[in-house]
Amino acid sequence: LLYFHLTSAMSGKRRVSYFYDAEIGNYHYGQGHPMKPHRVRMTHNLVVNYGLYRNLSVFRPHLVSHTNLTRFHSDDYVNFLRTITPDNMSDFGRQLARFNVGEDCPVFDGLFELCQLYTSGSIGGAARLNAGLSDIVINWSGGLHHAKKAEASGFCYINDCVLACLELLKKHQRVLYIDID
Repeated sequence: LLYFHLTSAMSGKRRVSYFYDAEIGNYHYGQGHPMKPHRVRMTHNLVVNYGLYRNLSVFRPHLVSHTNLTRFHSDDYVNFLRTITPDNMSDFGRQLARFNVGEDCPVFDGLFELCQLYTSGSIGGAARLNAGLSDIVINWSGGLHHAKKAEASGFCYINDCVLACLELLKKHQRVLYIDID
C-alpha cells in the first residue's frame, strides 16, 4: 500500500516513511493458501540488502486498538475477529458463515493480531501525511481492501484502505483512492 500527498510529493526532496514490523512474516493462512505474509518479509529484505532503507524513515507501526477498527467495521464483526481462534472455531459456526470466514479467509493463529498490524501501518502512515511529516508512505503489508463492513472477503479481514482514507479525511476534504489489482 502506497500513499502520498500529491503536491508535496511533486516538489523537491521527498520525505518517505516506510512502515514495517518483522512479526508480519510469522503469520500463516494455512497449507496451500495463496496469501503469504512472509512475502512482506522477503520484500523488506530486498529493501535492506539493496540499501533502499537509507532513503527512508523506517517505522514500526504502533498498534491501533480494536475501537479504531470500528470506524468502518461493525462492532460485532471486530469482536468476532478478536475472539475466534483455531481452537474455539467449532463454537462459532453461525458467525463463521455470517462473517464469511472459512476457505478464502480462514481462521489461523494470530488472525486478529495480523489485522491490527497491517492496519496500524496504514493508519499510522495516513496520520504522518496528515501531520505533514511525510510526503510518501509505504506499507507493503497493507492494501487489503476487499473486506466489507461486516464480512471478510478475498483474503482480507479488515479494510485498512478504508480506515486510512478515513484518517486522511480528518484533514483533507477529498481523498483519491486508486485500486490497481
